[in-house]
Amino acid sequence: MGNLSSSSRMQDNKTSLAIGGVAATAAAALVYRNRKTLSKSLGEDLPLYILTNHRSAVVTIFGLPLSLLFDTVLQVRSKYMTLLYSAPHLHDERVRTIQQQVQSREDPTAPLCTARPGWMSISLSYRTYKQKWNAIEMPLYDILETNLDERMVRVEPFVSIGQLTHTLNPKGYTLPVVPEMDDLTVGGLINGTGIESSSHHAGLFHEIVTELELLLGDGTVVVATATNEYSDLFHAIPWSYGTLALLLSAKLKLIPCSKYVKLTYTPHNDSKESYIEHMRQLSGEYDNNNGDKKKNIPMFVEGLAYSLNSAVVMEGEFVDTVPRGEMNRLSLWWKPWFYKHVQTILKSGVEKKIEYIPLRDYYHRHSQSLFWEMELMIPIGNHPIFRWIFGWLMPPKVSFLKLSQTEMTRKLTEETHVAQDFLVPTKDLGDFLTVCDKEFDQVYPLWLCLHAHSNMPGSLLKDPTSGKTEMYMDVGVYGLPQCVHQQRPEEFDMKSSMRNTLFELEKVHGFQMLYADVFFTREEFEQMFDHTKYRELRQKYKAATAFKEVYDKMSVVM
Repeated sequence: MGNLSSSSRMQDNKTSLAIGGVAATAAAALVYRNRKTLSKSLGEDLPLYILTNHRSAVVTIFGLPLSLLFDTVLQVRSKYMTLLYSAPHLHDERVRTIQQQVQSREDPTAPLCTARPGWMSISLSYRTYKQKWNAIEMPLYDILETNLDERMVRVEPFVSIGQLTHTLNPKGYTLPVVPEMDDLTVGGLINGTGIESSSHHAGLFHEIVTELELLLGDGTVVVATATNEYSDLFHAIPWSYGTLALLLSAKLKLIPCSKYVKLTYTPHNDSKESYIEHMRQLSGEYDNNNGDKKKNIPMFVEGLAYSLNSAVVMEGEFVDTVPRGEMNRLSLWWKPWFYKHVQTILKSGVEKKIEYIPLRDYYHRHSQSLFWEMELMIPIGNHPIFRWIFGWLMPPKVSFLKLSQTEMTRKLTEETHVAQDFLVPTKDLGDFLTVCDKEFDQVYPLWLCLHAHSNMPGSLLKDPTSGKTEMYMDVGVYGLPQCVHQQRPEEFDMKSSMRNTLFELEKVHGFQMLYADVFFTREEFEQMFDHTKYRELRQKYKAATAFKEVYDKMSVVM
């Protein structure tokens, strides 16, 4: 029996080996026959898997170094152009080349737009219209003139805020409004909009503009100011998003500045009414100074809300000297992200805290963490070890973040990630914050930034209901709802929440910033933004046949 059993086992083993051999041979043959398909699968599906499920590693390993390289190239180019070329002369040549492109375009019925790739924009939304339209090459990246006597700087449209602060601040001057992100361009801020913590003084970015050089749809170049024959076009360019003319250059106001900002932090832990009222008092909205609203009003005012009823209000002033030991250099690579630093102050229990911050560090205090978006991209990004090793590479370019997205991550972003700015009259802010808290399931922090909203004849923005300047608050909502954080994304309906919020915003005569996704039909969009004068000007300045309307350029999600 033992021999039989042993023989049987041997036979079984041989049979198994034979079957295994056949299977291996068959598998090898299958692999050989399908080698092209498998190669394609490994070549496409594996990168797709990595980009979708390990995006944080991709951003850290590839996005950060490539962003640094891109920044370096731009800085070298800027210095090269400044040292070796006459920028005004080159500008005129470039304008003539752009004119020729517009006038000799092959298909005059196709709409005009700039050829700057959509992935280079600072917006997280995707806009593909440039693939179908007449994309005009506009290599306009230079600061053309700085006149400190006249307190003016003339720039081309693709000059960035980072370029300007690097150039102006060492000379003791700055723009009255310096939007946060280094990569924001002057053209985008004029054609769209821009805001910062000084906007309660100076208004939105377009209100620091004194002159616009514009290319009309027929190739004519005009210079528009607030008082010349093209004043109606000058006032209508903001919020037009390149649908009235192509911007060639702009003159911007300058103001004197100091080397440092004295920043006072005031935590509020009791109610939303408390921090709203504090910001309204600081803004100069109330006439507390015998008719001089700007007397003793701080240069900078900003709020960060960490829940519906808790926030830190910050007020800043220019200063030339700093008490020993009270400097906070926010731009140092190993420093905590600014919003985390502010949150620490909120939790500390102090009534007030004062710090002194270098001016450019203050201007770009949110850049390193892209406000608080980097926590979603690189969850360990604020860890001390990560900051010490990789902090000097932060932040990655938004353009690289967009390029590294897959279709799946794009869809998830569209369905679950809120990135919106709402401009709300301060008198209605409390109720609107409650709407945001409910509709977006407690997305915090919120960015709170005041701005003086003035009459804008011809612009899409409706004038204040009072007919005179009113104080508004920009409510920046960036992040994921709590139910998404807690792995219950099915409980959040982006379209429903956005539309509910926008309808409430319209009731109080507020506005949505249009860099973000739009959830309105065309008819609803025109209820919020007045198109009457805008369409008259499109006819007058030959834009109706050369450019699409604003809604056609938006990222519409319906």
